[in-house]
Amino acid sequence: MSKLIIMKLGGSAISDKSRPLSYREDWVRKLGTLLNREFRSGSRFILIHGGGSFAHPIALAYGLSRYRDYDQLIGVSLTSAVLNYLSMKITLTLASIGLSIYPLRTGSIYVIKDGKPHLLIGPTHLMELIERNTIPMLYGDVVISDDGFSIISGDDIMLDLGSRLRPSASIFLTDVPGILDANGNIIRRLTRSSVINERDVHHIDVTGGS
Repeated sequence: MSKLIIMKLGGSAISDKSRPLSYREDWVRKLGTLLNREFRSGSRFILIHGGGSFAHPIALAYGLSRYRDYDQLIGVSLTSAVLNYLSMKITLTLASIGLSIYPLRTGSIYVIKDGKPHLLIGPTHLMELIERNTIPMLYGDVVISDDGFSIISGDDIMLDLGSRLRPSASIFLTDVPGILDANGNIIRRLTRSSVINERDVHHIDVTGGS
């Protein structure tokens, strides 16, 4: 099979997290142009995107980082809706420049069991979509869990699909030039002894990711 790349479009890249519902269409379009060129040369992709300024403000307002009771169910509905809306916006942008995106609602194919992501469909389904020259796209979402509902981040999905499909590369796209240490310097090489301190941030993120 052609080279498989799993790529995460970080919420901080596709939106401005300081402004609710801000969509960086120009950035997505430029990325799509690069992906289109690689796709035509034989590379195949699975895309995963974060919630950015669409999902995080709502999830925070309803306290969805920890589900407790039915009073939060409207938050589950709204968060799910805006994530689907964002996914459609990205799909339309990329499709308009010739990429055959096949969006999948994460909450329909993932649950969280024992604190870990659990894929409800076989990974062969994703491969069949790829073999038909489409690009499957998932996203961080609110999914069923042992606690009722939990948030599964794009990073969680990246790790799970990476272990299942063993891609040639897993790529994380964010609004910073790489993984940074506490002083804002790029960590050139990650090892088991690497210590990464979380930096102060000025945007809303209920998953701890991008």
